[in-house]
Amino acid sequence: MKKSLFSLLCTISLIGFSQNLTKIDHFGQNKGNLKMYTYVPENLDLNNRTPLVFVLHGCTQSAEQIALETGWNKLADSLHFIVVYPEQKQINNATKCFNFFIGFKAKKDKGEVASIRQMIDYCFENYQIDSSQIFITGMSAGGGMTNAMLNAYPNVFNAGAIVAGPSTLFDANNTSSEKQPRIAILQGDADKIVIPNNANKILDHWLTKHRIEKNNVDTINDYQKHAQLTVHLFRNTDQETKVIVLTEKGIAHKILINPGEKLNEGGAMDFHTEDINFHSTFWIAQFFGLTPKKD
Repeated sequence: MKKSLFSLLCTISLIGFSQNLTKIDHFGQNKGNLKMYTYVPENLDLNNRTPLVFVLHGCTQSAEQIALETGWNKLADSLHFIVVYPEQKQINNATKCFNFFIGFKAKKDKGEVASIRQMIDYCFENYQIDSSQIFITGMSAGGGMTNAMLNAYPNVFNAGAIVAGPSTLFDANNTSSEKQPRIAILQGDADKIVIPNNANKILDHWLTKHRIEKNNVDTINDYQKHAQLTVHLFRNTDQETKVIVLTEKGIAHKILINPGEKLNEGGAMDFHTEDINFHSTFWIAQFFGLTPKKD
């Protein structure tokens, strides 16, 4: 009860709260006609090489909303990285979904994919970006576009996380398995909007790219003492974990959050989120390698 009340108070206090995003009006040719927003922590040392995280919203959402829901900016302040939020325009899609399902908008150097690639170039031109630490994540349609970006530019990204993302794309590309990005797939088994079979298809695609057999997996139930969470770890022949699937029992089309002030807490309650005392944003940041390493 106390937790529920705390979550409610967090939500109320955050209504109308600005995420202090900066709109970048000119970042390239912008073939896909997207908007670009950035979050650069005030305490960031711009002389050091900095990790870069792209966060893509779902249908009907905005950059401000996905920033608020996920809590990525709080982590950026604590862990010292830059966040970029591409935003869809309603003129491109009536429900503000990224057009991950349209070939001429979702392939390498085409449409919206090209626009996001230009946002990466803009960051390299204006900040000291660590090229070995570029990451991307997205929810729902943003997960679909995340998958499109990882397929189109596997050499650009160290890792990506697809949250309740639809599967409509598989690009075999010519990148060797050793240079494919690491992949995390988060999926609720009660999702009626993006059904779980999408996660299975995305998993099969990336296991093929990494040349990993599907039976080469370790499964952890009651993950981190959460009865609703199961993790599947897929390793290559060198026993390196390249693909992780986080299955969420009884969870619908939601982002898992854990509102609070600690480093591993965050996010805000609204229609797109669910509080089960597990901050999926922090978990993704751990997967990316952005959090302090445990002894």
